[in-house]
Amino acid sequence: MTADTTTELHAWHKRQATLINHFASLEYLQGLKPLVDELILWTDAVLSQRAPFDAIGLADLRWSPTSTSAHFSTYAFPALLDFQQSIQRQIAKRSVDIYSSTAAYQCARMLSEYGHSMLWATREQEDAFQEKFARIYSYADKIDGILRRPPICDDFVYWVIWNKYKHFFPQLPRFRIRTDIGGESGSPPPRTGLYVPQTDPYGALQFAWTGGYGELGPVRTLNDLGRKALRAVGRDGLWDDQEGLFAFALKHQDQGIQTDDLFSSISHEPRRHLAPPVVAIHTFDEHPCKWYFVELIEGEFEEHDGTYTQASSSVNASVHPPSTLAGQPCPRSGWWFTPAKNNSRTRFDEGDVMPDMPGNHYGSVIWQWDSHQDSPRC
Repeated sequence: MTADTTTELHAWHKRQATLINHFASLEYLQGLKPLVDELILWTDAVLSQRAPFDAIGLADLRWSPTSTSAHFSTYAFPALLDFQQSIQRQIAKRSVDIYSSTAAYQCARMLSEYGHSMLWATREQEDAFQEKFARIYSYADKIDGILRRPPICDDFVYWVIWNKYKHFFPQLPRFRIRTDIGGESGSPPPRTGLYVPQTDPYGALQFAWTGGYGELGPVRTLNDLGRKALRAVGRDGLWDDQEGLFAFALKHQDQGIQTDDLFSSISHEPRRHLAPPVVAIHTFDEHPCKWYFVELIEGEFEEHDGTYTQASSSVNASVHPPSTLAGQPCPRSGWWFTPAKNNSRTRFDEGDVMPDMPGNHYGSVIWQWDSHQDSPRC
């Protein structure tokens, strides 16, 4: 594998970093609690209202005991209370860098087992309950997907999530790769936060934490077939080019791609919109790797064109130039600084060779664009 020495996140990695930073945040977790609180209050009120109907249902409608509000109150409702308490514990543990998946899945299983029969409620009340819990489950599922161990999100998964939630992000937060802070798969990270594979531009970012069970996992990246798909449709076409991926799937059936789902079982008409997920099933693998820490730059943002791979080059015109390793030419005239030395702010002209600082204690010398381009005053 060829080493990728860039110190700027690729466009798709910026999208992944944005999504992870949002869904793994304390603020997002805190937003789950009022949704569960509201459902508990609403359900408690409905149970109180419908409890008198238990006797009628048992006597006249031949309900089984499992169809009563009393059964729901005894066996299903406590699952909501446990879910509520688990969120409170998770919020508290964030202060010591302990992260974990939510209890949404366990709660859903309990409700399915003990609350599947809601004859005690009206149809409107049952529909409202199911709709409210579905909203909660969908909300919590974003946390669980990011924090699951071992990590399962790959480039395709993040492409799906980005296209569904990109309207949340009119701008992208800015990040920088800290090549002086590294980690390895299977080991706890040196710092809690985002990590990018050191040498794999198609490996998905991960979130890892120091508070226990937050070790870095294997990188989820394109396998040999996935790289063939990449060459066939290009980075911008992976995963947007439905026509190209449809043709790729048909061409590579002999390599395990199942194409039955790509055609209607009745009319045998092609269903090209299913080509991306069908191809994605066969095009990822995982292996251990080394990682770099990705640091959020507070208060700085950049524009994006809405795509996953930043297809429009014009959007980048006003964006800061990429961080540049010592020994490389300066990509834009202006003021730069490096964390490798205090008071390093220096003006370079485009094409100047960025200087190295041998013997520094920081690590690789990486020059970063200064967001304040005013000349210093005497």
